[in-house]
Amino acid sequence: MQQVSSEELNLYYQKALNLGQTGETLAITGAAAGLIGILGAATQNSNCSSGGSSVMCVTAATLISGGVAATIIGFTMYMTGISRIDKIRKVQFSNSYKLELIPGRFYCSHPQNYPTGITLRITF
Repeated sequence: MQQVSSEELNLYYQKALNLGQTGETLAITGAAAGLIGILGAATQNSNCSSGGSSVMCVTAATLISGGVAATIIGFTMYMTGISRIDKIRKVQFSNSYKLELIPGRFYCSHPQNYPTGITLRITF
């Protein structure tokens, strides 16, 4: 991945971003479908628990199982997309420098204290 051009890297980045967004949408939709299935089964509790196979019971069971499956698949897609985005960002910014301003927390042995101040740290 470190040998690809910046245009290809941006294309991979967009694909990973879309994968993450699609996974997030699928996970939320699956969770909502599962919740609707659970609520539907709860309203038909007396019919479904007595062994009846009404259309509402079958629909509720399908929504619950489909919702759980969609949530798992969507969460997996989301995590894969996020992981790819992190890898691409590491490659994009690996050749750049890093500039940090941090509090001066170096121990000074002569006065035996921590002097106040700001430290400028540049990393290549």
